[in-house]
Amino acid sequence: MELIQISDPHAPVAFGIDFGTTNSLIAAVDKDNNVCIFKDERGEELLRSAVSYYDGAIEVGSKLDANAIYSIKRLLGKGPDDIKEIIDKIRFNYEISSHNGTVKIDLGDGKYLSPVKIAADIIKALCRRVENAKGYKVSKAVITVPAYFDDAARNAVKFAAQLAGIEVLRLINEPTAAALAYGVDKQNEGEIYAVYDLGGGTFDISILKLHKEKVFQVLAVGGDVCLGGDDFDALLVEYILGMYNHIKLNTAQKNRLITEVRAAKEFLSVHEKGVFSFNVDENSFKCEITKSEFEALISGLVDKTINITIDTIRDANLSIEDVKGIILVGGSTKVPLVQNTLTKVFPNKLLNDINPEKAVVVGAARQAHYLTSNSQNKGLLIDVLPLSLGIETMGGIVEKIIQRNTPLPVSETQEFTTYVDGQTAMTIHVLQGEREMVEQNKSLAKFELRGIPPLPAGRAKVKVEFKVDTDGILHVAAVESTTGIKQEVTVNSNFGLTQKEIEDIVTASVENFSDDIEKRSLAEAKINNKHFIEIIDAAMKNYEIKDHELQKALDYAKETLLESNLNEVNNAITRLKAETPKLLQKVTDKNLHSAIIDYQLKDTKK
Repeated sequence: MELIQISDPHAPVAFGIDFGTTNSLIAAVDKDNNVCIFKDERGEELLRSAVSYYDGAIEVGSKLDANAIYSIKRLLGKGPDDIKEIIDKIRFNYEISSHNGTVKIDLGDGKYLSPVKIAADIIKALCRRVENAKGYKVSKAVITVPAYFDDAARNAVKFAAQLAGIEVLRLINEPTAAALAYGVDKQNEGEIYAVYDLGGGTFDISILKLHKEKVFQVLAVGGDVCLGGDDFDALLVEYILGMYNHIKLNTAQKNRLITEVRAAKEFLSVHEKGVFSFNVDENSFKCEITKSEFEALISGLVDKTINITIDTIRDANLSIEDVKGIILVGGSTKVPLVQNTLTKVFPNKLLNDINPEKAVVVGAARQAHYLTSNSQNKGLLIDVLPLSLGIETMGGIVEKIIQRNTPLPVSETQEFTTYVDGQTAMTIHVLQGEREMVEQNKSLAKFELRGIPPLPAGRAKVKVEFKVDTDGILHVAAVESTTGIKQEVTVNSNFGLTQKEIEDIVTASVENFSDDIEKRSLAEAKINNKHFIEIIDAAMKNYEIKDHELQKALDYAKETLLESNLNEVNNAITRLKAETPKLLQKVTDKNLHSAIIDYQLKDTKK
């Protein structure tokens, strides 16, 4: 007789996953509307985001031994140039594929895995917890990502989930998810909260505003994808090695030392000093470290998070006084220096009554429940676009279609036209950034719309639509109005921007505002003037008009198109326009003369 498995009517439809740099968790909302975080067989809720591969076996959550691969989240969506920014944070061997430039993790013996595959193994291990504990199969989930994860990194997380057999209902920013866990949706309309999320590998800050019907709008986001508790550990490791004659360690030795350093860091969070034993160069090295020494090491990084927080608040056109509360998220916020520094800047505003390591997964689980239940309390979260998106137009100018910090999801359409007569194709060059000219922004994609009717310049109409979904993924479509011919692309830049690049982009746009506007004005003036010059030049040739002063003004205007002085360009076109009445008169005279001759010829024939 076969046994029939009867489905549990109270089994969750979807789960929340916090895929973290250092630790990961999985949770769901139970039948009593409480969030349940799933544990392993030892009763541990946190799963270390580390994987070891050996003898055909996979061990997830392993200690940092010689085989361990950890902080893999930092490599998702990254390419060769991005790796250079974080090379000192990578504690395992890797290679760059000669085929497509992607990162491959070297497992030894000629075996390689992609960061996406390793991430998928971590997600699978989370799902096994649920199956082992309750017998539930995880097939749908809301997964959290850092607010500053770009298109490539977000797609990498989605792909990792798919490899693990999971349908991603939505990717939501980690700080945004925490808002649900802390019950911000139960506060008063119009109140502003900042979510300060300092985890193992990333720092995120989101400024949230509560609207009617429990709708959250993320007014601004900031952060650093390479700043977190791992960096605190790295500084402490270098400090210890400095006391031990600056010895260089191999990967296995450094991994073992990092594990010991983390224990020391946690001890110093609750004690003023301690005597610790570390394994350095296969020898036991004992030393005393004080809390003040540790805090002196990390104070620069903590100050950096404060500066980013203040800048992000200002990005939202707010002041510190406008923020009602600072929600603490991430295990690294447990470090006393972090909380003490925040308290000095935001007195009486810290909210940390929920374990900061669990807040994100609690929010993700609630969001998954809201998306799959009949609950009327769906607490909508609106994220924002971190950088502006646009396309290239004539003269290398960037026409922004969606502005930075626009709430998501969003759809914007603009109409463009052809520049030359008979143009039958148009290149759509998609760009990301805050500057005015193409070369100062990041290229995301380029595709061609063919089959445009060969009409006179300016007659064809091409509608370009940008859509950014709730996961922050960009879809671009170009449609020619009369024929309906369409080309579209889902933008997936191979390698994402590093946080430093994002910060540099925003800073440079402010610092170079005047210069950028001048360059744009010069480019626009040259385009308009070139078109006017072509009209005058064609008229003079077609009507065989000879005029010394007009020709002189025309030649001068042509020369200024090669100049970089806006005043020179404008003065030249003003001078040419001053001569055009003579051209119009001569064209009129010639047309009138031709009309009289035609009339006389017709009259003679009668």
